[in-house]
Amino acid sequence: MDTDSRTCRRSQVPQPDYHIRQARPDEVPVVLRLIDGRAAWLRTEKSTTQWNRPWPDPESRYKRVYERVVNGLTWLMFDGFRPIATVTLQPFGHPELWTEEERAVEAVYLHQLVIDRDYAGTGLGAELIGWAAAKGRDLQQGASVLRIDVWTDNTELHAYYLRQGFAYVATRATEDATPSGALFERPIDAPGPPVHRIIEVWTSPKRTGPSR
Repeated sequence: MDTDSRTCRRSQVPQPDYHIRQARPDEVPVVLRLIDGRAAWLRTEKSTTQWNRPWPDPESRYKRVYERVVNGLTWLMFDGFRPIATVTLQPFGHPELWTEEERAVEAVYLHQLVIDRDYAGTGLGAELIGWAAAKGRDLQQGASVLRIDVWTDNTELHAYYLRQGFAYVATRATEDATPSGALFERPIDAPGPPVHRIIEVWTSPKRTGPSR
């Protein structure tokens, strides 16, 4: 997730379009590369333990990501043919993180929202959150809340979501000691930047030239 608070100096030239679609099972490695790329940056740049290692272990993480992909919950965003972001939308929350009363409210739950660092400072993170809210509302007609659980010690990411209109709910522990226990939510129809660069497609664009 892009937490850069600098104002992006955009030129007057038209902004590019980015295509987003559901990830395919054979693209699980692509999703993992995006996550691992962000993890490598976090290890060198940030005072957080987020994604220092696959949690709780590589096999469990792979299974979790794979299941989300095959169930049609994970999306990939592309700049041309380059995968640059991923996000997972789920209709249910972790039963140990969100209380029974909270889970009685129909909500969309975001997971593993990751954007390539080359796109930091472009506002694309905020736009992807807006796209996820709109998509979640389409998928769940009764959803009124957008929720996310955040790595507990990544305070910069907490601040980012607060700037995006989320409210802090609580920090909770689970039996398996998940490190992602800081909870945030916002109304699913909360105002935000226009989603004008993200275009949903059903298939990958076809190459018109030779493959690299």
